[in-house]
Amino acid sequence: MQVPSPRQSQTSGGRGVAPGPAPRRRRRHGAWLGLFAVLGTMSACASRGAGAASPPIPPQPRLSASQVAKLMPPKLANREGWARDVLAALEVEDLVPSPPAVCSVLAVIEQESGYKEDPAVPGLPRMVRTRLEEHADKLGPLGRKVLTSVLEGKAKGSTKTFDARLNALRTERDLDRLFRDMLAYYEDGYPGAFKVVDFTSGLFASGRLHEFNPVTTAGSMQVSVRYAMLKAGEDADPAQVRESMYTRAGGVRYGTARLLGYEAAYPEPLFRFADYNAGVYASRNAALQSQVSRLTGHPLAPDGDFQLYDKQGEPRSQDSKSLQALLAFRQRYTPDLSERTVRRDVGKEKELAFESTDTFRAVKRIYQRETGEAPPYAQLPRVTLQSPKLKRELTTAWFARSVDRRFQQCLARYQAMTAK
Repeated sequence: MQVPSPRQSQTSGGRGVAPGPAPRRRRRHGAWLGLFAVLGTMSACASRGAGAASPPIPPQPRLSASQVAKLMPPKLANREGWARDVLAALEVEDLVPSPPAVCSVLAVIEQESGYKEDPAVPGLPRMVRTRLEEHADKLGPLGRKVLTSVLEGKAKGSTKTFDARLNALRTERDLDRLFRDMLAYYEDGYPGAFKVVDFTSGLFASGRLHEFNPVTTAGSMQVSVRYAMLKAGEDADPAQVRESMYTRAGGVRYGTARLLGYEAAYPEPLFRFADYNAGVYASRNAALQSQVSRLTGHPLAPDGDFQLYDKQGEPRSQDSKSLQALLAFRQRYTPDLSERTVRRDVGKEKELAFESTDTFRAVKRIYQRETGEAPPYAQLPRVTLQSPKLKRELTTAWFARSVDRRFQQCLARYQAMTAK
């Protein structure tokens, strides 16, 4: 189950949502160097030694659907279907279906849903009703009565009221369809009082419906709905995008793109798994935050964001503590680097291009000069997860390590399979 960080618009609308579909490109190998090294050196019980020199990268095989199926739980229904969808998703991203790539996707699927296309959300009716009641209360003393009236409606051809359907909600797809049916019902005209019209117009106003949906990740990989919308492009039908996310192929398609569809020089897949939860390049940026903190003495939480973001994932005008520390770094160490340049560079923090900016390079260069240490490229972000889905406090580090454990088990299964 993918869950948001405290500032995730993701929510998840998604912290650090990656841009939309990229043009077709040559198959990428560079982003997988760290993964290939892991595969070439691991054994079933081996541990990864920090700082150890990487051996020569062995040739990577292309897995077939039957091989991918054998890496999944043996009692899983329709393993071949899942395998074909994973291979198709990798193909769309122009990624070689190597053991590391396949195992990365399978690890996230297992972590997020246990191979369920549209996983159930415990307590979903209560969560949604709470949101609706909060909206109703804004209408004053009659708000709850208006809500009751609204929920007494029925979709065309349905024998169940909206209230009955709300009580029976199990999955994100159930909720999405309920809201769409309610919207269609009240758009056709409701012979009620002004207060009912006022309530429904506020509830179903364009761009506001998502506010009443407490679950904003969907599908077998629990990818951000907002990310999927951006990935599909402006011309895509939002309803069709959401429906596709509840299918096996669609959930894997968008989840694979979110997990692997961007370049990063991570030394091991653990950091990419952290990014899947906390936002693209969160692990890279968290390392830079720690380096800025050490150089300036400003205490910072390395959460992967130098900017503050609103619910739509857009940067806010207010400066974050991390940005303030970066400006202090500029004044102390690189006064020739203008404040305008720093602010412009930070605007690229969700892109690979951030690494080529004067600001990024200055921090790395001066950190090594001042500390005598090579600046790490990445570290696990320090983020406490917040979501109505969670029953206990969890962190991005916990999520990343949990996925990584499944990833390593998958690679071990591959080794055992090929050793026969």
